[in-house]
Amino acid sequence: MKKKLFFGVSIAAFMLASCGGAEETTEETTDETVDTTAEEVIEAVTSEIDTEASVINWFNMNGEEKDHFGTVKVLSGSFTTEGDVITAASLTADMNTITSDDEMGGEKLAGHLMAPDFFDVNQFASAEFTFDRHEEGTVYGTLAAAGKEFAVEAPATVSEGTVEIGEFKVDMSTLPFFVMEKEKEADVTKHHDAMIGFSATIVGK
Repeated sequence: MKKKLFFGVSIAAFMLASCGGAEETTEETTDETVDTTAEEVIEAVTSEIDTEASVINWFNMNGEEKDHFGTVKVLSGSFTTEGDVITAASLTADMNTITSDDEMGGEKLAGHLMAPDFFDVNQFASAEFTFDRHEEGTVYGTLAAAGKEFAVEAPATVSEGTVEIGEFKVDMSTLPFFVMEKEKEADVTKHHDAMIGFSATIVGK
Protein backbone atom coordinates (compact mmCIF):
# COMPACT_ATOMS: atom_id res chain seq x y z
CA MET A 1 0.00 0.00 0.00
CA LYS A 2 2.85 2.35 0.85
CA LYS A 3 4.50 1.58 -2.47
CA LYS A 4 1.32 2.48 -4.37
CA LEU A 5 0.93 5.76 -2.47
CA PHE A 6 4.57 6.75 -3.09
CA PHE A 7 4.23 5.91 -6.77
CA GLY A 8 1.07 8.04 -7.10
CA VAL A 9 2.67 11.04 -5.38
CA SER A 10 5.71 10.76 -7.64
CA ILE A 11 3.55 10.83 -10.78
CA ALA A 12 1.63 13.89 -9.55
CA ALA A 13 4.86 15.76 -8.76
CA PHE A 14 6.24 14.92 -12.19
CA MET A 15 3.07 16.21 -13.91
CA LEU A 16 3.15 19.49 -11.94
CA ALA A 17 6.79 20.05 -12.82
CA SER A 18 6.07 19.38 -16.48
CA CYS A 19 3.19 21.91 -16.54
CA GLY A 20 5.31 24.58 -14.84
CA GLY A 21 8.05 24.15 -17.42
CA ALA A 22 5.56 24.51 -20.26
CA GLU A 23 4.27 27.80 -18.82
CA GLU A 24 7.79 29.25 -18.57
CA THR A 25 8.56 28.29 -22.16
CA THR A 26 5.33 29.94 -23.37
CA GLU A 27 6.11 33.17 -21.47
CA GLU A 28 9.64 33.33 -22.90
CA THR A 29 8.34 32.82 -26.43
CA THR A 30 5.77 35.58 -25.96
CA ASP A 31 8.41 38.01 -24.68
CA GLU A 32 10.64 37.30 -27.67
CA THR A 33 7.73 37.95 -30.04
CA VAL A 34 6.99 41.33 -28.44
CA ASP A 35 10.62 42.43 -28.67
CA THR A 36 10.82 41.51 -32.37
CA THR A 37 7.61 43.36 -33.20
CA ALA A 38 8.74 46.53 -31.39
CA GLU A 39 11.75 46.99 -33.68
CA GLU A 40 10.85 49.16 -36.70
CA VAL A 41 13.56 50.13 -39.16
CA ILE A 42 13.17 53.38 -41.14
CA GLU A 43 15.49 53.44 -44.12
CA ALA A 44 17.35 56.56 -45.19
CA VAL A 45 16.62 57.58 -48.79
CA THR A 46 18.94 59.95 -50.67
CA SER A 47 17.64 61.71 -53.79
CA GLU A 48 19.30 63.96 -56.32
CA ILE A 49 17.31 67.13 -56.98
CA ASP A 50 15.39 67.20 -60.26
CA THR A 51 16.44 70.68 -61.40
CA GLU A 52 13.79 70.86 -64.13
CA ALA A 53 10.88 70.03 -61.83
CA SER A 54 12.08 72.05 -58.82
CA VAL A 55 11.55 75.78 -58.35
CA ILE A 56 12.49 78.49 -55.86
CA ASN A 57 10.09 81.41 -55.46
CA TRP A 58 11.08 84.82 -54.08
CA PHE A 59 9.02 87.84 -53.08
CA ASN A 60 9.31 91.23 -51.45
CA MET A 61 6.61 92.94 -49.42
CA ASN A 62 5.23 96.46 -49.60
CA GLY A 63 3.29 96.72 -46.37
CA GLU A 64 0.79 93.88 -46.33
CA GLU A 65 1.06 92.98 -50.02
CA LYS A 66 3.63 91.24 -52.19
CA ASP A 67 5.11 94.04 -54.26
CA HIS A 68 7.73 92.14 -56.25
CA PHE A 69 8.04 88.41 -56.90
CA GLY A 70 9.65 85.89 -59.23
CA THR A 71 11.66 82.68 -59.40
CA VAL A 72 15.20 81.30 -59.33
CA LYS A 73 16.24 77.95 -60.81
CA VAL A 74 17.93 75.16 -58.90
CA LEU A 75 21.37 74.32 -60.26
CA SER A 76 22.14 71.15 -58.29
CA GLY A 77 21.72 69.44 -54.94
CA SER A 78 20.47 66.42 -53.03
CA PHE A 79 18.55 65.55 -49.88
CA THR A 80 18.25 62.56 -47.56
CA THR A 81 15.07 61.63 -45.72
CA GLU A 82 14.16 59.08 -43.06
CA GLY A 83 10.39 58.79 -43.23
CA ASP A 84 9.06 62.35 -43.11
CA VAL A 85 12.23 63.85 -41.60
CA ILE A 86 15.06 65.46 -43.60
CA THR A 87 18.41 64.31 -42.24
CA ALA A 88 20.75 65.91 -44.80
CA ALA A 89 20.45 68.35 -47.69
CA SER A 90 22.37 70.71 -49.92
CA LEU A 91 21.16 72.99 -52.69
CA THR A 92 22.79 75.35 -55.17
CA ALA A 93 20.75 78.00 -56.99
CA ASP A 94 21.74 79.61 -60.29
CA MET A 95 21.59 83.36 -59.56
CA ASN A 96 21.79 84.16 -63.28
CA THR A 97 18.26 82.74 -63.65
CA ILE A 98 16.51 85.30 -61.44
CA THR A 99 13.20 86.34 -63.00
CA SER A 100 10.60 88.91 -61.95
CA ASP A 101 6.95 88.25 -62.74
CA ASP A 102 5.40 91.42 -61.33
CA GLU A 103 3.81 94.11 -63.48
CA MET A 104 6.32 96.85 -62.67
CA GLY A 105 9.08 96.20 -65.15
CA GLY A 106 9.94 92.56 -64.58
CA GLU A 107 13.07 92.45 -66.75
CA LYS A 108 14.38 95.72 -65.35
CA LEU A 109 13.90 94.51 -61.78
CA ALA A 110 15.56 91.15 -62.51
CA GLY A 111 18.53 93.01 -63.95
CA HIS A 112 18.70 95.16 -60.83
CA LEU A 113 18.69 92.09 -58.58
CA MET A 114 21.63 90.62 -60.52
CA ALA A 115 23.60 93.92 -60.40
CA PRO A 116 26.72 94.52 -58.24
CA ASP A 117 24.79 96.45 -55.58
CA PHE A 118 22.47 93.50 -54.96
CA PHE A 119 23.31 89.81 -55.59
CA ASP A 120 26.27 90.66 -57.85
CA VAL A 121 25.91 87.56 -60.05
CA ASN A 122 29.07 88.33 -62.06
CA GLN A 123 31.09 87.68 -58.94
CA PHE A 124 28.69 85.32 -57.14
CA ALA A 125 27.01 83.24 -59.84
CA SER A 126 25.45 80.81 -57.40
CA ALA A 127 23.90 80.73 -53.95
CA GLU A 128 24.25 77.74 -51.65
CA PHE A 129 21.98 76.42 -48.93
CA THR A 130 23.68 74.36 -46.22
CA PHE A 131 21.45 72.13 -44.10
CA ASP A 132 21.66 72.08 -40.30
CA ARG A 133 18.64 70.17 -38.99
CA HIS A 134 14.93 69.44 -39.43
CA GLU A 135 12.93 69.56 -36.20
CA GLU A 136 9.17 69.67 -35.56
CA GLY A 137 8.35 70.62 -39.14
CA THR A 138 10.98 73.34 -39.43
CA VAL A 139 14.22 73.14 -41.39
CA TYR A 140 17.25 75.16 -40.24
CA GLY A 141 20.33 76.06 -42.24
CA THR A 142 22.46 78.77 -43.82
CA LEU A 143 22.10 80.56 -47.14
CA ALA A 144 25.34 81.85 -48.68
CA ALA A 145 24.67 84.52 -51.32
CA ALA A 146 26.54 87.60 -52.61
CA GLY A 147 29.49 86.72 -50.41
CA LYS A 148 27.42 86.81 -47.21
CA GLU A 149 25.69 84.26 -44.99
CA PHE A 150 22.06 84.42 -43.89
CA ALA A 151 20.26 82.26 -41.32
CA VAL A 152 17.36 80.21 -42.68
CA GLU A 153 14.42 78.92 -40.65
CA ALA A 154 11.59 77.59 -42.80
CA PRO A 155 8.56 75.27 -42.57
CA ALA A 156 9.24 72.03 -44.43
CA THR A 157 7.24 68.89 -45.23
CA VAL A 158 8.26 65.68 -46.99
CA SER A 159 5.87 63.72 -49.19
CA GLU A 160 6.59 61.04 -51.83
CA GLY A 161 10.07 62.24 -52.71
CA THR A 162 9.21 65.94 -52.69
CA VAL A 163 10.17 68.57 -50.14
CA GLU A 164 7.82 71.53 -49.83
CA ILE A 165 9.39 74.62 -48.25
CA GLY A 166 6.75 77.06 -47.02
CA GLU A 167 7.15 80.83 -47.07
CA PHE A 168 9.94 82.27 -44.94
CA LYS A 169 11.93 85.52 -44.92
CA VAL A 170 15.65 86.26 -44.85
CA ASP A 171 17.05 89.55 -43.55
CA MET A 172 19.31 90.88 -46.32
CA SER A 173 19.91 94.32 -44.85
CA THR A 174 23.68 93.75 -45.06
CA LEU A 175 23.62 93.71 -48.86
CA PRO A 176 25.13 96.89 -50.43
CA PHE A 177 21.78 98.05 -51.86
CA PHE A 178 20.07 98.26 -48.48
CA VAL A 179 23.12 99.76 -46.79
CA MET A 180 23.38 102.54 -49.40
CA GLU A 181 19.62 103.10 -49.32
CA LYS A 182 19.69 103.82 -45.58
CA GLU A 183 22.70 106.12 -45.94
CA LYS A 184 21.09 108.19 -48.73
CA GLU A 185 17.46 108.33 -47.64
CA ALA A 186 16.60 109.61 -44.17
CA ASP A 187 12.87 108.89 -44.55
CA VAL A 188 12.56 105.25 -43.45
CA THR A 189 9.04 105.02 -44.88
CA LYS A 190 10.58 105.13 -48.36
CA HIS A 191 13.02 102.29 -47.71
CA HIS A 192 12.53 98.95 -49.41
CA ASP A 193 11.84 95.98 -47.16
CA ALA A 194 15.15 94.17 -46.56
CA MET A 195 13.28 90.99 -45.62
CA ILE A 196 13.24 88.95 -48.84
CA GLY A 197 10.76 86.08 -48.80
CA PHE A 198 11.21 82.62 -50.28
CA SER A 199 9.38 79.35 -50.78
CA ALA A 200 10.28 76.29 -52.82
CA THR A 201 9.20 72.96 -54.24
CA ILE A 202 12.15 70.58 -54.33
CA VAL A 203 11.56 67.38 -56.29
CA GLY A 204 13.81 64.33 -55.98
CA LYS A 205 14.71 61.87 -58.72
